[in-house]
Amino acid sequence: MMRIVNIVLVLVMLGAATWTYSVKHIAENKVSEIKRLERSIELEKDTIDLLQADWAYLSQPARLQTLADRYASELQLQSTAAQQIIHPGELPAPPVTPIGDPVADIIAGGAADPMTTGSVEGN
Repeated sequence: MMRIVNIVLVLVMLGAATWTYSVKHIAENKVSEIKRLERSIELEKDTIDLLQADWAYLSQPARLQTLADRYASELQLQSTAAQQIIHPGELPAPPVTPIGDPVADIIAGGAADPMTTGSVEGN
């Protein structure tokens, strides 16, 4: 009887050791994945900072004025008149599409596209 208990306890100990090693291995993989994602996030943040600095340089009014003066003859740029600026309410209404227009129905989402393939999920 004592021998069976010892064998069962050894098997339980081996199972627990195997389970512990498995959990440790999974945890190490998750930690390495987290570190990889953190490095990726830092790289993206650095890229965003670089692009923002680049945009700040490229959109400097003095630089743009210099470029406008340099290429004025080629681009034929003109100053914007106050009458050219309008508010969104002054824009013309969107065009009216006739009922039954298949292209307008597809764009509006009212009709199913007959060319939809099986690789595209339907709504």
